[in-house]
Amino acid sequence: MKIVVKPYLFLREMLGAKELALEVNKKITISDLLKILREEHGLPDHFEAGFQVLRFFDGNEPVGLIILIDGRNIKQLQGTETLLHPGAVISLFPPAAGG
Repeated sequence: MKIVVKPYLFLREMLGAKELALEVNKKITISDLLKILREEHGLPDHFEAGFQVLRFFDGNEPVGLIILIDGRNIKQLQGTETLLHPGAVISLFPPAAGG
């Protein structure tokens, strides 16, 4: 099954692409996808932004990351246990910083 990940802002630089097309052999959840992005594509646990450190994960749980599936926030679905469907487009936005 093919899914597309679209990172935004500085996450693009971290993942090295505007868009990642991933082929997975089984049904996966957002949690599984995040594990793949961390282990195989270098998504870090945090990012140092000047004097601030933006955390992306607390253990295995995403914090601050805004994650959309086909434009819908995973918080409105089943959170990180939301199953991905073939052709799903996952958008990743970093946490906000500054003031």
